[in-house]
Amino acid sequence: MLFTLYFIGVTLLVLSRLENSQIREIRGLLTDLVSPVLQVASQPAIYARRSKEQLVDYLDLFDELDRLKEENQNLRHWQWQAKRLERRLVQYRKLLSAVEEPALKFATGPVIADARGPFARSVLINLGKANGVRNGYAVINRDGFVGRIVHSGDNASRAILLNDLNSRIPVLVGPAAVRAVLVGDNSARPRLEFLPNSAKVYEGDEVSTSGHGGLLPRGLRIGAVVPGSGNAYRVRPHATLGELEYVSVLFFDTPVVIARDAPAGGKERTLSQREEKLQTQARGKLHAKAGTQAR
Repeated sequence: MLFTLYFIGVTLLVLSRLENSQIREIRGLLTDLVSPVLQVASQPAIYARRSKEQLVDYLDLFDELDRLKEENQNLRHWQWQAKRLERRLVQYRKLLSAVEEPALKFATGPVIADARGPFARSVLINLGKANGVRNGYAVINRDGFVGRIVHSGDNASRAILLNDLNSRIPVLVGPAAVRAVLVGDNSARPRLEFLPNSAKVYEGDEVSTSGHGGLLPRGLRIGAVVPGSGNAYRVRPHATLGELEYVSVLFFDTPVVIARDAPAGGKERTLSQREEKLQTQARGKLHAKAGTQAR
């Protein structure tokens, strides 16, 4: 029997390699005849496998239920803590007569070009003055702060990224809010400079914008501290700066931002006033000349 099965197997293997129309027809006929039998024979194995999977899922439900109960209990605890802190914060605001900060408006657009080279890290955004964009506005994405606008056209703007060689961002480091400056050097991780000598900075501390100088909003998340060479520290941005697709421009109008656009507007007003003055003088001369001729 074993020899017969081997012989049949070898014969079928040889016949399967022959390109013959009759063999293909016989093979198709045998397949049609055997497929219902195989389908019926495979049903018990399929049911057994499904039953096993359902049993495993059913047993896992008990562990999942215990985990969800514990998680729900922890969430109730933190919800109570959040409500208590929220009430306390409201009381402190009333005592200090604090004014709520207004929400920032923004515009979102795609990145249409990425300029990367040995001395530049910038992107071109499909937003411009027609959308309300100004020089100095902060640029963010879903992961946090990525750069700021340096040139705004009518329909497009250019923003330098925070790792650009010309980027200098005042930041706050860690829970102690240590002031520092995030300096770009065209690497993937910009470095922290001007840290106080007594500052305690640890790996993993969160870094955010400080708002110092009034150019950028305070509290925009940037990244986390990582050790650098020697005693220096660097920052690993939360955003992947080399793969930006859509970004948002924050409309944060401050005296610094407004002052940048003021000289151009002031010059235009001065020119218009000068033109009006010249036109008035010209009209006066024409009226005087007309009166002289009439006399």
